[in-house]
Amino acid sequence: MKKAKKDLPAIIAEKLHALINLIESSENLQDIAAMQIYHLHPLQGKREGQYALDIGGRKSGYRLVIIPLDDRGKQWEERNRNIYKATKVIIAWEVSNHYE
Repeated sequence: MKKAKKDLPAIIAEKLHALINLIESSENLQDIAAMQIYHLHPLQGKREGQYALDIGGRKSGYRLVIIPLDDRGKQWEERNRNIYKATKVIIAWEVSNHYE
């Protein structure tokens, strides 16, 4: 959290911390996907297998990129429509301003 406060605008750092707490307390990605404010969505191209969550809403431009893992701790090999229900482990990959 200290690094986030240093590197990000204060409101984004707070929302990032809240989002990480939500991820940690969620049963699976389905819980988060149901919350439209975060706009959980798969990325494409060279980022296939990664998913993004809007940190401060769509207009803020900041997103958390995650990599969902299967029950063996491996990255999902294909897009699976049950990935949201089946994912129990997530790697927080990066925080970025999508529009920079």
